[in-house]
Amino acid sequence: MTESTAQHPAPAALAKQKKTAEELAVMIHDDLSQIEGCPQRGLKVTVYGFSPWNAMLTFGVDAGPVPNKADLLAFFDVTSERLKRWYDV
Repeated sequence: MTESTAQHPAPAALAKQKKTAEELAVMIHDDLSQIEGCPQRGLKVTVYGFSPWNAMLTFGVDAGPVPNKADLLAFFDVTSERLKRWYDV
């Protein structure tokens, strides 16, 4: 499992940039989809709240069996925490 920080480089300014909840969810989903074994369907990222915002990862029936769910959840936590430092909703 490798982290894809090149896709979302840190903003140059110290102030957090604004993103919509939908934009952040897409960014997280894109990072997760780079992990081997990530379901192509049935994976949903929800970003909610404002300051601080939070995120939730759900696996639907379409995801099928997910053998490395623990790895995906751990990467999800790392990715969402990293993005929280850079972006506000």
